[in-house]
Amino acid sequence: MNIYRLDPIDQNHPSWQNSDEQECVWASAPTPKDARDLVADKTRRGALSETGIKSPWQDEGVTSCVLDPSMPHIRAGAVVRTDGSLVGD
Repeated sequence: MNIYRLDPIDQNHPSWQNSDEQECVWASAPTPKDARDLVADKTRRGALSETGIKSPWQDEGVTSCVLDPSMPHIRAGAVVRTDGSLVGD
């Protein structure tokens, strides 16, 4: 499993209304796309169909997603905040 760090790039994008998290997070997933989808699922605010705008975590223009092996302790399928707490738990 790989660890990815996802960071906001465009914090003024309207898609942020769809996320409960707006700070850097790490996700344990096989691919960058899987990491983006995992973070989107764990941070989703409301139903996607309500706004018609996808999660900011799935948009490469709004958030970055880079391989970050410095956090090897994160278990598969987990999303972790900078303070070490789990997102979605």
